[in-house]
Amino acid sequence: MRKVLFVLVFGGFVAGVFFLNSFVRTPDGQSVLNVAGQTPLEVTVTRPVQRSIVKTVQAPGEVEAFLEVDISAEVVAKIVEMPVEEGDRVKKGDLLCRLDDADYRARLRSAEAGVEKLRASITQAEADYDKASRDLSRQIRLSESDATSSTELADYKTAEIRSRALLDIRRQELIEAESMLDAAKEDLARTVITAPIDGIVSQRFAKAGEVVVTGTMNNPGTRIMVISDLSKMQVRCRVDESDVPDVKVDQVARIFLQSDLYHGVPGRVYRVASKGTRATGRDVVTFETLILVEPGDFPIKPGMNANVEIEVQRCDDALTIPIQAVVHRKRKDLPENLVAQYDETKKNLEAASEKRRQAEFIKVVFCKQRGEASVRLLETGISDETSVEVVRGVAPDEQVITGPFRSLDQLKDKAAVKVMEEKPASNTNTNVNDNKSADVSSDNDNRSDSATPAEASEEGVVASSSDGGSPK
Repeated sequence: MRKVLFVLVFGGFVAGVFFLNSFVRTPDGQSVLNVAGQTPLEVTVTRPVQRSIVKTVQAPGEVEAFLEVDISAEVVAKIVEMPVEEGDRVKKGDLLCRLDDADYRARLRSAEAGVEKLRASITQAEADYDKASRDLSRQIRLSESDATSSTELADYKTAEIRSRALLDIRRQELIEAESMLDAAKEDLARTVITAPIDGIVSQRFAKAGEVVVTGTMNNPGTRIMVISDLSKMQVRCRVDESDVPDVKVDQVARIFLQSDLYHGVPGRVYRVASKGTRATGRDVVTFETLILVEPGDFPIKPGMNANVEIEVQRCDDALTIPIQAVVHRKRKDLPENLVAQYDETKKNLEAASEKRRQAEFIKVVFCKQRGEASVRLLETGISDETSVEVVRGVAPDEQVITGPFRSLDQLKDKAAVKVMEEKPASNTNTNVNDNKSADVSSDNDNRSDSATPAEASEEGVVASSSDGGSPK
């Protein structure tokens, strides 16, 4: 009996403990049995900084001359002279290539002879027509005095009509022959190929003695050389579809080359394609964008790989915090008043399903207040690779918790914190374009080559280029 009583008492005690631990909570959400002191999380803090911030869009591309002309043959012939070499500078009108013109000279002489022959035929046809007209006039006078028959009069009328038609035929044949003569002259002129622009022979594909052919539907024809005007350069880059709405003509850009990843070449957006292109076998859509290189003595050459940073937005007096301070939490992990405040800002948006709402992540930041972490709903503006603009949610004099990552991951509202390090605020205006080294990979078509969210350091979180953060 004593054992049974002991078991009943012990079971009641365990049940009571379970009930208190599971269903009875303190105002801060902790169990009433959680009597042990909470171990503070060690954190680093900093204060918001007022500085310039620039949002950029990145895009891979290739350098090329702004004006470049492919030289190809317009007639089929053998190259007999080519006085220029690759790298030579040429002026407009300089001889680039001379083709064998013997056949075309013969065609020209034949066309000239045909024209002269038809001119003589026209002279003869005019004489025949004049004779036929005189004979018809005489027959008409004779018919008035009944000196000729009606049959003879009709024959003379027919002869006059035939001679006039023959004259018209000869005249049209002359027009045709003169057109053929013009074509023969044009073909002969095409055997001498001259430079269409001032520039440099950047590529040469043919040499003396080779036969060049013209292009057809299935044959592009023979490329002889390429003339490039290197006084004006551009970069043809590919901007991702998610970033192209921010890119506008005349925006400032910087071009980073493989030869110098730390010093950008200044440029400006010249043109943005109105239609995107999709690479074969890929789902990524990109828009071709031309970046005009600003005048200057820069070590830039056609064919170089480049990574372009386009300045799409700038704020010169922004309140900023480190990008790793921005974190995301599920709705269920946040105080009800903060969730209600968030829902108020989204009330004009389309209502989502309850399941989707519960799985939604909310962008927040933690501030240190009286030894505790205080969660704040954060509204951000533009961001660069290290900082994000604060539009609403943090005051300039507050201490923002920035790390380490392990502590940020465990932080909750009202959690006890201990400052391990307070990083000093810096008012230095930085420009991400001047400090970033461009990374141009060989696979320039990858999605990661276009403007992507900046990755935080080991103690940070991933932050998007537009809103300063994304869920873990």
